Amino acid sequence: MKNDLNNYHENLVKDLKSSLSGNKKKITIKKKTISNLFRYKDRKRSSTFQIDLSNFNKPLYLDKKNQTLEVEGLTTYEDIVDFTLPLGFLPTITPELKHITIGGAVVGIGIESNSYKYGFVHDSLIEAEVLLPDGRIVVCSADNKYSDLFYALPNSYGTLGYILKLKIKLRAVSKYVELKSKQFTDIKSFINGMNLAIKDKSIDYIESLLYSNKSMYLITGKETNKGNNIKTIYGNTIFYKEVSCNGKYIFPIRDYLFRYDPEWFWAIPQTSIYRFFRSIAPEKLRNSAFYSRYADFQRKISSKIPFIKFEDPNFELLIQDWEVPWSESSKILKYALDNLDLDGKPLMGVPIKAFGNASSYPMKSGEIYFNLGSYSYVKKKTIKTEFVSTKIMDEFCFDHNGIKMLYSSSFIDEKRFDEIYNGKFYKKIKRKYDPKSLTPTLFHKAVKGR
Repeated sequence: MKNDLNNYHENLVKDLKSSLSGNKKKITIKKKTISNLFRYKDRKRSSTFQIDLSNFNKPLYLDKKNQTLEVEGLTTYEDIVDFTLPLGFLPTITPELKHITIGGAVVGIGIESNSYKYGFVHDSLIEAEVLLPDGRIVVCSADNKYSDLFYALPNSYGTLGYILKLKIKLRAVSKYVELKSKQFTDIKSFINGMNLAIKDKSIDYIESLLYSNKSMYLITGKETNKGNNIKTIYGNTIFYKEVSCNGKYIFPIRDYLFRYDPEWFWAIPQTSIYRFFRSIAPEKLRNSAFYSRYADFQRKISSKIPFIKFEDPNFELLIQDWEVPWSESSKILKYALDNLDLDGKPLMGVPIKAFGNASSYPMKSGEIYFNLGSYSYVKKKTIKTEFVSTKIMDEFCFDHNGIKMLYSSSFIDEKRFDEIYNGKFYKKIKRKYDPKSLTPTLFHKAVKGR
């Protein structure tokens, strides 16, 4: 079976090399999965040579003894989990949204509620087969001649090449996750509670839902093979509402992994129409990919028919993730809760351990950071300035030795960008692996929307 899948993959690579022969144009990829880049405005497209990588989408081989997985870059986490979980394993980090691809999560920055133990998605990477912008294909690892590329891939967003195949670490898992949710009514006690949870070796998952500085829920999880009163994330259950009260809950581990997928976190309106939709919609329609395509359809309709508006002009998008050193956690949380009008929706807080495996996402190895995420609309402070909430939160984060993920819109000049994201080193790697500038730079992709 392994040989058959490897032969299948090698044939795909051979066809890919043939299609790229002699290409001198700027390149981009074609895929069937949704993009997990989230921009407030449409991206600026230029004339490119499009490479079809849609078929690089399969798990290839699970090594039980060494707890590793070989998998193609455009494989979704849903397909990975369905391949590994029946054998008792999962990737060390599994993002909450089913249709994120593993290659995208490596070259982007992926976290989860067990990141305080395992770090980011890219910290599980052992080696990667990479299609470089000029058509060359190389295999990089931490200790071969392409090690500089290996460490530069995280936070590169395809600007250094596209991952065709990966080898990653796995972990053995149980059948269920038992959650405990506890409310805190002040920031100091909440941060202390999260700090104690980080030190508790019996806990496997830590996250939080943050509504105000008087209402914060710390949610801790332990894996178990015993379960009763098992809940599901489907039907009328809305996960974030379910756990936003003191109590204990048990979910199958697959449901827990994808707990925010059926509601796209908390983006699905709490209306009678959507309540009816939840009760009758099949699982294949209750996922982030469906909602993302629907949102894209709405934006296209709005752009073509100006008098049709799907967005409330009194609200603005705030879809971002920021990380600050643990010593700054109380400050960023207080600033966010004091300055953002969340309109009843929560922020999410997650602790992360940095392992220092990303040259373009520099964090101090061995330290714990606090991740603060927003995944919805907030009320506008002023109609005169666009996306002011993003801008003030970014500024606060950067001024407190923090960094933010680049999957969403950023508003920053190139000099400051390079200071934060190790731009000098990135430009050196960019010249080495893309000397003809066939893909945009990280700054132009992340900030200029290329």
